[in-house]
Amino acid sequence: MLAVKCRDGSEMNYYSLHEAARMVRENKWGLKVNGIHSESLRRQWRECGGRWGKRIGRDIFFSEHDMTALGYEIEEDADRFIALGDVVELIPDHTEEQTQTGR
Repeated sequence: MLAVKCRDGSEMNYYSLHEAARMVRENKWGLKVNGIHSESLRRQWRECGGRWGKRIGRDIFFSEHDMTALGYEIEEDADRFIALGDVVELIPDHTEEQTQTGR
């Protein structure tokens, strides 16, 4: 799981393809399930043209909103994830440094 903190202070969780597939509790047809096969989710992602989900490297990550848009209902199991600490900023903002150096 990737926990992303946006500039506006909101936080979003992105789940890898395999994590998101395990979290599905209701499939597209309204049937209760205990997860789906990850390749079924990958096929859904390809069929929607990549509109829902983010491709990062070789893996695909889905937010809760992405999964709902694809037609799935998910449930996060909080006991499965361990908080490793807060990451304040992954990509530094060099605008302040650029204005000081004139670049």
